[in-house]
Amino acid sequence: MPFGFVVDDLSPDKAAAGGAGPFALGLAEREQDEAAHSLGCPTCRALGEPFACVGVIPTPLPASVERWLVDRLPDDIESLPGFLLRKAIGDFDYTGDFGKQLRAEGLLEAPSPFTRHFGPFFRRFTVSSEQLIEELLGAGDINPAHALAVLAHLGAVAVDGEVLLTLDEGAKYGEVIEHLDQRAARTTCLVTTDPSDDDRLAALKRFLRALWAGFIVDAPVKVFDAR
Repeated sequence: MPFGFVVDDLSPDKAAAGGAGPFALGLAEREQDEAAHSLGCPTCRALGEPFACVGVIPTPLPASVERWLVDRLPDDIESLPGFLLRKAIGDFDYTGDFGKQLRAEGLLEAPSPFTRHFGPFFRRFTVSSEQLIEELLGAGDINPAHALAVLAHLGAVAVDGEVLLTLDEGAKYGEVIEHLDQRAARTTCLVTTDPSDDDRLAALKRFLRALWAGFIVDAPVKVFDAR
């Protein structure tokens, strides 16, 4: 069964449908003018793609998608992205149980998760693809500040043209969070789709791009679990 997402950006089409959720669920049942929707949708305008504000992530997710996520984790756990990764896992208690359940249901194709180990053996910090999938798909709606943190620890956002790596640079994240009018100009999403992408990887990339757009337009991204 697929997962779905929609940026709750209060666009006219979403308001007319009764909200972002009904808009997303009703797209398959009615025709929608792409150009007219994009004109009124801040998310689609930000991303420059029709209906970029809504999408479906098909399952089962292949092993290549789990590996792609883990490969995006920071090299150094003591870096700014590493700090944000540890903080997210600690603050929200991402145990990976959600990912384990998906695997048990056959919704993750790999027989076991991919992992990244940080630090020496006796102080090792381990992150699994199951925890990352829980963060993205199993923790409910994602608010703008949380979206920025997710993108930061996945190496998927730049500020002022640079990926922020040192703890001293963390203040720049605070600046763009505080100043909504600077978000679009100062931040860039580093995730792009490629024609060679598996459709499920392309869908996950579109989701990450929607998280960035949700951040710059200051709108939560609603996540739907169709299981």
